[in-house]
Amino acid sequence: MSDPLLLDHESTVLRGNPLGDPCRRRIEVHLPPGYDGVRRFPVVYWLPGFGAHPGLAGKALAFGSSVADRLRLAMTDGRVPPALLVVPDCTTAYGGSQYIDSAACGPYAGYLAEVVAEIDRRFATRPQAAWRAVGGKSSGGYGALVAGMTSPLFGAVVACSPDAGFEHSYLPLLPRTLDTVGAVGGVDALLARRDSGPHDVPFMVAMSLVAMGMCYADDPRTTVPDALPCDPVTGLFRDEVWQRWLAHDPVRMLPAHAGRLAGLGLLHLSVGRRDEYGMHWGVRALHAALDGHRVPHVYLEHDGGHQGIEHIYTEALAALWKLWREPEDDVCAA
Repeated sequence: MSDPLLLDHESTVLRGNPLGDPCRRRIEVHLPPGYDGVRRFPVVYWLPGFGAHPGLAGKALAFGSSVADRLRLAMTDGRVPPALLVVPDCTTAYGGSQYIDSAACGPYAGYLAEVVAEIDRRFATRPQAAWRAVGGKSSGGYGALVAGMTSPLFGAVVACSPDAGFEHSYLPLLPRTLDTVGAVGGVDALLARRDSGPHDVPFMVAMSLVAMGMCYADDPRTTVPDALPCDPVTGLFRDEVWQRWLAHDPVRMLPAHAGRLAGLGLLHLSVGRRDEYGMHWGVRALHAALDGHRVPHVYLEHDGGHQGIEHIYTEALAALWKLWREPEDDVCAA
């Protein structure tokens, strides 16, 4: 894929956010084959997972090509409909925002809406919800699901291994997180390692639960220890905190938002049967709940785990052909 365009964008909604994170962000934009600034194209907004670099141009591994290169090739040979591919930067001091408006982290659903408006302003897009898709993996898949539930901006959702069924995906990680916090000397010591490392799997798991707790907190004064569902020293469980987490679980959110999801042109879910974080059980639960509410959707399980599944993105985005057939001579107004 040709080099991406890197746009500097000054956010209005992120000014003065509770964590003091930058309000000036970079947006990575990949143009589709045949883009000339005249013909209008649909847009895929891709949301990276927790702790991931906010872009698709780099290689995930030393071998093979980047995700962006794979998708451009798939657009060129017709497997995926040609579209702009846009990657916003919604990272926070704790690694991720879950792409939601959070009292303790900042209004990242609002920021995503700002990005959509900026892309429509700068590029030849088809600026209607029916021609916008939001997708992502892991926390990005979660963000895509929640956007599909709560925002009128998107007409399609592609969620790969999304956070869902929090009893399956989060609770089993709590003891490991407590062990990691204790081993490094407490929450403050854990946070101090963000810039220096080591950034091994136990650290990333612990930081992911810290980020979730802060994202789901309902008070800007919430501290990291108070955001966790249990006391990080004694392990004493706090049901009132856990209930705040569950209020953001797509499985629990579904009854209030089934109508909007049912109105999507495409709701595509996929997950690996060997997911290391138990995401397959959470996504299976979501699949069953969607069936129970008669929400049309595509549900696929593959043989992979949580990592190394970038090839799944191409297969998932190919489903957008259902919505995006080649328009006839749709050009910008003079």
